[in-house]
Amino acid sequence: MGETMSVDKLAASSVASSVATLLIQKRHVLLGRRFEQKGNEKNFTGWQCPGGYLQKGESVEQAAQRLCILKAGIEITEMQPGPYTNNIFSEQLHTTTLYVIAKGYRVVNRPQFENEQFKWSWFEFEQLPELLFLPLTFLAPDIKSGCYG
Repeated sequence: MGETMSVDKLAASSVASSVATLLIQKRHVLLGRRFEQKGNEKNFTGWQCPGGYLQKGESVEQAAQRLCILKAGIEITEMQPGPYTNNIFSEQLHTTTLYVIAKGYRVVNRPQFENEQFKWSWFEFEQLPELLFLPLTFLAPDIKSGCYG
């Protein structure tokens, strides 16, 4: 009979899931600048969609709604399941990102949407910025080819 893994060992060897939303409008995708806090400095780590970690008991759709409002001041009015990515950042950090594709939205918090720190901007599919956050890097070829728009 196989050995049962303890909850602590299982948690230590598990992969965290995040949710990100591809907001798409007329062959453009909305991206914001992502920063990582290291001490007193914030380091730019690439452009990314509104997103964050999936919370226990939350559906992917609920997470997408929460994170779009929290991060970008946007309420999603129409969404569908999207692709996923398997993100191995390092030996210590491995996540999956579950994407939602949103084609309907409205800005409900203009100050958050216009936040200079995130600098939300629309990018043409064929003109994505150079430095993308790792999970979005995996999707870039499909985005550029128009798979999601």
